[in-house]
Amino acid sequence: MKIFIMSIVSVLGIFISQPILAAKQDYKCFINSSAKGYKVVFYRWESKDVQLKSASLVGKQRTDNKGKKYFIKSVEECVPLSQDFSSKQAKVKDKQTLK
Repeated sequence: MKIFIMSIVSVLGIFISQPILAAKQDYKCFINSSAKGYKVVFYRWESKDVQLKSASLVGKQRTDNKGKKYFIKSVEECVPLSQDFSSKQAKVKDKQTLK
């Protein structure tokens, strides 16, 4: 009986810890867009998918706050929201961007 209870607790522990492993994190990306030029955009991704997600942004259509559509031409850099960009241009644009 004791072994049975311990095995149930172990299985429950695995299920409870799954959401922690798949936790999402906020990221900011420095992009070059068709209409807006260089800008900082924000995303929420699982940590394990960051490289794939950032690479797939090229060619995606976005809409600005005025409803105007534009395309992402290139992704220069994506970092967690709490970190700084490495390029000077990205750092300047980040300071100008409302979060």
